[in-house]
Amino acid sequence: MTEQGLPMAPDRWNGVFRGANLRCEEVLLTGEERKIERRFRLAEVRGKTPYATPHSARHSMALYTLILLNELFESRYGLSKQDRRDFAQLFGDPWWLVKTVLGHSDVETTKRHYLAPVSHLQLESILAAAETTDEGKDVEDLDDIFSRLARETVGIQDIDALLGAAG
Repeated sequence: MTEQGLPMAPDRWNGVFRGANLRCEEVLLTGEERKIERRFRLAEVRGKTPYATPHSARHSMALYTLILLNELFESRYGLSKQDRRDFAQLFGDPWWLVKTVLGHSDVETTKRHYLAPVSHLQLESILAAAETTDEGKDVEDLDDIFSRLARETVGIQDIDALLGAAG
């Protein structure tokens, strides 16, 4: 939305993201580090600040949706194997649902292009490994799961960890 509350033209989004990225660099990088153009910075310096684009926001939404859908499919929400099968038959599996939200014609496009940074991970195993109490209540919330995913996956940044390191 614009400052007037109207929808923003998609070609203007890049400017908003560019401004936000520059503000992050101003706060999180030293003067010497900011002098070097971003594409020539060492990975260690680039890793100190988040860098967002409209495409990375789309990717994050797709990843978040996939994780939530996989969690829904897990038995911890009370879905039996039959319930999960029925849900998949009615609405499709998590990959198909994310494909639909992204507007892809083929689920393989979604798997190959948008979720490639996490394709080597078994998201189900990450969610299944989340600790629970003896009563079956979650010990690890979604924020903890996403933080662990950011630590274990190249290309995903945890803003809380970045800001904590800068403070």
